[in-house]
Parts: sequence; structure tokens; C-alpha cells
Amino acid sequence: MVEALPPIPATLAAGALSYHDVTTFLLGVGVLLGAARLMGEVARLLGQPMVLGEILAGVVLGKTVLARISPDAFSTLFPEYGSAAVGLDVILVLSACLLLLVAGLEVDLSVVLKQGKATFGVSLTGMVIPFALGFGVAYLAPQFIGYDMDNPDEALMPFALFVGIAMAITALPVIAKILMDLNLLRSDLGMLIMSSAMINDLLGWIGFAMVLALIQSSGVGEGAGGLAPDNPIWVTIGFTLLFVGGMLTGGRWLAHKLLAPIQAYASWPGGVLGFVMVAALLCSALTEKMGIHSIFGAFIAGVAIGDSSHLRQRTRETIEQFIGNIFAPLFFAGIALRVDFLAFFDVGTVAVVLIVAIAGKVLGCWAGAKWAGLSPREAWAVGFGMSARGALEIILGQLALSQGLITEKLFVAIVVMAIATSLMAGPLMNLLLKRSARPKLRELIPAKNGFVGKLDAVDRRSAIAEMSKAAQEHLGEDVGDIDAAVWEREQIASTGLGQGLAVPHARLAGVKKAMVFVGCCPNGVDFDAADGEPAKLLCLILSPEHDATAQIEALDAVARALMSPETRATVLGCANQTEMLAALSVADAEQSGHAH
Repeated sequence: MVEALPPIPATLAAGALSYHDVTTFLLGVGVLLGAARLMGEVARLLGQPMVLGEILAGVVLGKTVLARISPDAFSTLFPEYGSAAVGLDVILVLSACLLLLVAGLEVDLSVVLKQGKATFGVSLTGMVIPFALGFGVAYLAPQFIGYDMDNPDEALMPFALFVGIAMAITALPVIAKILMDLNLLRSDLGMLIMSSAMINDLLGWIGFAMVLALIQSSGVGEGAGGLAPDNPIWVTIGFTLLFVGGMLTGGRWLAHKLLAPIQAYASWPGGVLGFVMVAALLCSALTEKMGIHSIFGAFIAGVAIGDSSHLRQRTRETIEQFIGNIFAPLFFAGIALRVDFLAFFDVGTVAVVLIVAIAGKVLGCWAGAKWAGLSPREAWAVGFGMSARGALEIILGQLALSQGLITEKLFVAIVVMAIATSLMAGPLMNLLLKRSARPKLRELIPAKNGFVGKLDAVDRRSAIAEMSKAAQEHLGEDVGDIDAAVWEREQIASTGLGQGLAVPHARLAGVKKAMVFVGCCPNGVDFDAADGEPAKLLCLILSPEHDATAQIEALDAVARALMSPETRATVLGCANQTEMLAALSVADAEQSGHAH
């Protein structure tokens, strides 16, 4: 007996969709995702950002290559009209919202507030100077930066405001990845860059929301509907500020209160993931109705939720992996489908955008870092670190393009600028901060009492207190209160590196050179590492107050010496300092052998 087929969905039976539409949509999305993931992984293996490979996948499958070689194949996979085209558009909107959700989760307002004047100095000059430069060039010489001179006069102001914001915004996820690769993420310099970028992103996206409200209310561009077209600009701006203020106060409080019981009683990570996604989608729908854009709601929802101490690093990592491996490739490949990069690549526009973007951001952040008391070399490193634009700049450009605010020529220049600044930031930072000698970990451990031994601590606070007490006994009272300084730094952001390793640290006026004290916690202590693993090996790093590079070198030495699981396990089993130094010497020899 032949088994009966399942019933035809009502939408198909009613003719709203055809099997051809569904087949075309699924085939197109499958091919696009597969190509984007494949080329993204190839880019990663070559040491390049995955977004570069994802965009190249869209370039190859889109109007730039495939449509030129075989227009029929392109239109079959990615029709420009019909239900399949609408479905792909919906996927791209959803992907953009989720990408901005991840960016919002990276913004930790508590970290920003604890960083002090240095963060506000760098973020202020890092916003004002590039914004002023970008706005000035766009307003005074729009023809040099890809403006359509046939646009009405009232379109110039929103255009110039957008260019200013595009020059001022950063890319938090890209910056975090660069700092992680350079072993700088947990350093004070790394936290300064991260917290400054958080403020830049928050203010930049709020500013862009205002620009969208302006173009919607004035009728410039193509608009998306909602409240704004029927209301004066001040009404839309009022709704925007009310939404932001409510989410960053009451929304933060509610998210913090709900996350604890969700994590306690719901399945992990499904419970938290579901809560975060629902909150982001509801906020996206609200801001879309307000006439701004759905992605702004997702970003602010991420900021409100990400600020909660109940949202663990491991949970953030799970959300980021889910979105980054599925929706990010679809988005970046999808937007590259629709633009002909060969037809709209203009050398002059690309050159102007690159010069304005790099000069404005680097000089702006350098000025703020110098004002905060950083050395010239550290100030330049902050400037180049903050200049990385990455994926967020491309999202910003795509939204402006979809609203009719910019031309394809400027969009292509923005994509080139975003990739170029992301590629150059890491190598230039490494070059600026690199010293002739890279000390080994065993050279930084004091000759006596550098091995604290087995700790009795059961939590992060007591572990830091125990390590600090041993260091205080070795260094004396002249260096200041080590425990208070290390714990104050730990409260800004966790120093758990993952894989059972934590690096609590502080910079002290009484310390003359960087030194490392090593302690073991066989049962593990929770340092909120991204992989969720408790820290069993603690390296307390103390360095001079006004020498950020010394701390960076010490963090690099710890990472290099203890990168091997075998070395970590050996050190963890050591009974005294002699055995520990012997284990580190063996590890150094093995690394030198591999290097040769």
C-alpha cells in the first residue's frame, strides 16, 4: 500500500506561493550559504577576515561575475522579482538585525563607566574629528565622494551627516578579534580600545537612526514607512530617544532580572538564546514601526541585555557562533549579489574615502590617547586599532544604499574601506607595540616566591586575594595595595582566557618592571571565561603604572609559554618553583625547535 502524501500547505494550495517559488528560494539560499561558508573558511585559513571571503562569494555569484558570464543562471538562482526575491530580502533583513544584536551584546556599559577619563577622551575625539572631517568633505565637495549631483538640494545634508557618521563609527567584533589575536584583549590598553569603541558604536548608531528619521520625514530617499513619514522630524527623534532611554534603564533592569531565572530553570543554551532572540525581534519590530530601521532596535536590545552580569561569556559565545556562522555569511554574500563591483568601482572615490576614514579616526583617537597620558607609540596603536571598520561599516553602507541615501559607487568604496582598515589594523598595532626583545615567562617570574603553589580559594575574589597576599609579602608595602588594585581591574572585565587559564593583573606605581606570580587551583575557580572552563592555573601580572607595553609583553609571554595543554598540565602538577621553571624551560626549548 502506498503511503499517502502530506497535505499541501494552504499558502501553496491558494496560489500565494508556487512550488517553483519555494524551490527557487531554497536553492538560492542553499547555494549562497554554501559558497559564503566555503570562501569564508578559505579566507580564515589564509589569515584574512572571514567577511572578505563571504563578500567574494556574493561577488562571484552576483552581478559582478555570474550575471556577466551567464545571465540565465544568475536569474534562475536569484530572481529579482517574485516571491523568491522577497524571501531572500526577508532573510537579509533578519540577518542584519541579528548581526547588530551581536554588536550590541559586545557593548558593556558597566565596563565603559569604570574606565574613567581615558575612555571618554579617546571616544570623544575619536568621534568628533572623523565626523567633522567626513561631514566637511561630503558637504563641501560631495562630487569627490560619490554623491549623485542630480539629487535635490535637501538630500545633501542627510548625505553629509551619513558620511560623517560612517567615518566615525567602529566595528566592535572586528576590534575584539584583532586584540584577541594579538593577546591584547585582556590588557589595559585593549580594554581602553574596546570601551572607547563601545561608546563610538552606541553614539554612531543612535546618530544614524536620527539620519534615517530625517530622510524619512523629509521624503528624501526611498523610506520604509512607519510613524516617521506622517509625523514631523522632532516626533520621530522623540520616539527614538524615548526608546533608547527606556531600554538602557528599565530595559536593562528587566533583562537582568529575567536572565537569572531563565538560566536557572530553562534548558541551556536554548532558554537564554530564545529570550535574547525574542527581545531583539520585538525591539526590531518596534523601531521599524517608528520609521527608523529594524536593526537599530536589535542593536539597542543587545546593549540592554549584554550589560547584565548574568549573561555569561560562554552564552555570548554561543549566540555569536550561531549568528556568525549562518546569518553573517548570508548577509554579506547577499548584499554583494546585488552590486556590480566592476561597474561601480571608482579609484578616486575609493581613495578619498580611505584617506578620510583612516586620517580622521587615527588622528582623532591619537589625540584622545595623548590627552589621557599614553605614550606616543601607545597612542598611535590606539588610533590604528580604532580605525578598523569591518562588518558594521558594510551594514551601515548597505542600509544607506537601500534607503537611496548613497550611490553604488560610494557603497563599493565603503566596502573596500571597511575591509582595508580591518586588514591593516592588526599588523600596524603589532608593529607599533613590538619591542626588540620578547621576554620569556620564566624570565618574568621572581627568583624567589614566584610560585605561589596550591591555592585554597573557591571563588575569583578569594583566589585574587590569596595570590595578591603572596605578591605583597614578596614586594612589600611600598608598591601599594596589590589586592585592591587587582580586584578593581578584575571588576572592569574578567581576565579568564579560557582553557583553564586566568591572568588577573594590575599596573602599580611602586612596581619597577613586569613580573608574574603563578598559582594553581586544582579544583578550578570560575573566571567567566568564554569557553566556560574554570581556571586552574593563575598568572598574576604586576607591571609599572605608566608602561602599558610592559603589561602587554607579560600577557604575550604567558600566552606563548602556556599555549600547550601539556605544558599547562605539567605546571599544574608542579610541587615547587624549581619544577615549574624546569617545565617552562622544556616548553621554551620545544617551541624554539618548532620555530626552526
